[in-house]
Amino acid sequence: MSEISNELSGKPMIRWEIDESARNRRGRAWYVIMILTGGSLLIYAVASANFLFALLVLMFALVIYLTSLRRQETVTVEMSPDGITIAKDFYPYREIRRFWFVYEPPEVKNLYLDFKAVTKSLMTLPLIDQNPNQIRQLLGQYLPEDFNEDEEPFLDFLGRILKL
Repeated sequence: MSEISNELSGKPMIRWEIDESARNRRGRAWYVIMILTGGSLLIYAVASANFLFALLVLMFALVIYLTSLRRQETVTVEMSPDGITIAKDFYPYREIRRFWFVYEPPEVKNLYLDFKAVTKSLMTLPLIDQNPNQIRQLLGQYLPEDFNEDEEPFLDFLGRILKL
């Protein structure tokens, strides 16, 4: 669902819905490979008496399992002249350092927001079916676009490839 408005009264100018986190379609082969990998890492950890590593492997497996059980929520992204609202969190433009796009359909269609505060991490917003040029035009009025960034961050790439 997408909505574009030209009002400058603080109401959303661009609005769309995204999943709270990436939905990965994992087939039977993915689960078999992950179980074999996790089992191999556990055997290695126990054989080398590295129980902390074994605990980390088990915790990682538990986190993946619990997140797969969690029901996905849909959140709304709204861009207005005042800032960006994602679900119920509002980010004024003065808190954002820069933005850029990685647009390589159909695999990657993301908007990245880099915050000024070191306590806030890089934010990835899937564009889904949004026109990046409309978003660029709106954000370009308030924020600088970083044209040097043209690839998705390594952790995003790794998460997409490994379906995590």
